[in-house]
Amino acid sequence: MHVTINETTPSQHAVAKAAAIVVITDAKGRKLTLKKPGVLAEYDLIEALGETAQNSTYVGMVLPLIYVTAIDGEDASPPISKPQVRALIQRLGDDGVKAVMKAVQENFVTADVDGDTAAIKK
Repeated sequence: MHVTINETTPSQHAVAKAAAIVVITDAKGRKLTLKKPGVLAEYDLIEALGETAQNSTYVGMVLPLIYVTAIDGEDASPPISKPQVRALIQRLGDDGVKAVMKAVQENFVTADVDGDTAAIKK
């Protein structure tokens, strides 16, 4: 008799979490598709924000927006200019922005960075 146990390793779990696509519904009933962006998306956003990037509160508010890949199935590219940031905020509205911020925190933010790094090294 052969028994196979399908357990994922911590590194597999971290990689799967990073590659995950999450679809949420905001208070207006819109389907928002989120995916962890590549590392350059964050740098591009900071560059696009210019001096505004020095305001950590503002950056914290807009950074989750680069996770949005679609709204009701319609593509939403990560913003790479300040006008694009503002347009996406307006398109999402208060309900969409709140839903995105909550979903990013719940699905993509890892509280234990050191633990995840150690797990990946195993």
